[in-house]
Amino acid sequence: MPLPSRSPHSGPRARLLILVGILVVAGVLAFDHLSRMDGRFFGRSLPAARALVHYFVADYRGAARFYRVDLARRTVAVPADEAWSWTTMMSGNLDRATSEANAELRRVPDDPAPLLTRAEIALAAGHPSTAIELAERVLRIQRDDYDALLVLAVARSRQERFDDAVEALKRALRYERTEQRITVFLSVLELTGELERRASASRPACLLAHLHRYLRIYDPSHATAAVRYARRAIAAGDRPDDAYVTLAIVHTKQGYRRAAFEAFRRAVEVNPRNTAALLGSARHHADRGELADEYRLTKLAFDVTPADAFVAATFHDLVMSKLGDYRQARAMAEVAVSTNSSDAEGWWRLAHVMSSMGDHRGALTAYQRAATLKPRVAQLQVNIGHMLVALDRRIEARAAYLRAIALDPVTPEAHYGLGRIHGHEQRWADALREYEVGYALGGRGIEHVVGLCELYWETEQAARADACLVEVLTREPDNLRGQALLEHVRAASPRMSVSR
Repeated sequence: MPLPSRSPHSGPRARLLILVGILVVAGVLAFDHLSRMDGRFFGRSLPAARALVHYFVADYRGAARFYRVDLARRTVAVPADEAWSWTTMMSGNLDRATSEANAELRRVPDDPAPLLTRAEIALAAGHPSTAIELAERVLRIQRDDYDALLVLAVARSRQERFDDAVEALKRALRYERTEQRITVFLSVLELTGELERRASASRPACLLAHLHRYLRIYDPSHATAAVRYARRAIAAGDRPDDAYVTLAIVHTKQGYRRAAFEAFRRAVEVNPRNTAALLGSARHHADRGELADEYRLTKLAFDVTPADAFVAATFHDLVMSKLGDYRQARAMAEVAVSTNSSDAEGWWRLAHVMSSMGDHRGALTAYQRAATLKPRVAQLQVNIGHMLVALDRRIEARAAYLRAIALDPVTPEAHYGLGRIHGHEQRWADALREYEVGYALGGRGIEHVVGLCELYWETEQAARADACLVEVLTREPDNLRGQALLEHVRAASPRMSVSR
């Protein structure tokens, strides 16, 4: 009887090919994962490499520890004249960092940066109550400061106040922006590792869902863990409405819009007062052009929490930009400031709608009230300057723009404001200088750039005016000011002694 022939798909060679295939697929998947991770995970030092290894095996606590070692080594290279309390804290010298932060606060008592540094130091020293007190002081100065909210979440978690920690994370995660301090990110990474090391029954599932939702911003692979913990939270009755919102947000980021909308709907069923779910559903309808449903849901969120500045601002923007209902927007803002005269953002919204309605005098008064309550906000001084210009009070406007620059030297709009004042006075060289500074600082609004082009023309720089206008019309081909000026420049430039 003949022996059966060996299959070409069996034997050592076939197993080797299968192994190679598996390795190739794994390599492709690993490369895809790495390519989508934020650069903060990768460093050139040995501690950074060790941190990455710990991170990949989900030892987030160990990863945070080694990333801090890497940070401490890098702070050695910070020049002495650029060092401040936060960089000293990164070096690991907490006592000196505390002294420096206190000195910074003596110079500027309401500066949130040293307060936040002291809050981070309190976390590192194991004093969550102090960290909470300091973070809340920051939030009184800068509402919903992302870093302060994350510090608050970590400190409350250390006190086992998991519901309160979720509330802080919810406030942070509703913004598109993220934290500014890598040290705060590492505190959240460390907390995630600490909570995951707990016994399964004692893990706060909804909190972990939100922590992984935050980490997903920098590494999309955390979406899987966020979904897993959200489903555990729903099954356990651990803030199920907030867990559904986490599911919805992750589904949205992954492009599963129907599943996202269903999760938002379930969240509202569980808790009709969940503003994140209401606003999320409203965004879904907005994407589909369903303005009536967007308005209905956004108004519901506002009716639930009219004192929540984020919700109020969202509803205000909808009423102003999409509905054009200035009367309703003004009435809402007037109710807000009559209910709470210390509501700086209410005054800001009232000023915005008054300005849009052409009531520059009323807008100026409202902006000034807001600035009295928030004296360190540069944008308020810029807006005051704009209203003073509209009222032809240019000397006062110049002072407002200079105050804005003193508060925030890199604010481009204040320089454009000064440039417009110089332009009114036909001081073209001074106007051009301010416009060029505004442009260099990133102010690329199309009307500002057209103004810059016009100043090049006024100062007889036809070649630069031409190049500037080409940029304008590349971005916005139908810009009428740009079209008219370019035609004029190209018609007149042969008569000018300008080399091209």
